[in-house]
Amino acid sequence: MSALSEEQLRKEFRRIDKDNDGSITIEELRKYYLPMQEMLGIRSEVAEQEIQGLVKRLDSDNNGSISFEEFKLFCSRL
Repeated sequence: MSALSEEQLRKEFRRIDKDNDGSITIEELRKYYLPMQEMLGIRSEVAEQEIQGLVKRLDSDNNGSISFEEFKLFCSRL
C-alpha cells in the first residue's frame, strides 16, 4: 500500500467525489484537476488529455467512473 493510510485515501477520494456517491466521474475529475492545471499555465487541451488518460488508467472496470477501490489500487502503485 502507498504511504497514505486508507483513511487519508478516503479523505482525498471524498475531496474529488463532490456528490458523495462513492464514485468519481470524469466531470468531477475535471472540476478538481482543471483549476490546478490553469494555475500552472497548462493549456486546457493538454489538461483534458491528461484527465482522459487518468480515467483510462484508473477505471479498470470501464464503467465510466472511478470507485474508491480503483482509486486505492492506483494509489498503491505509486
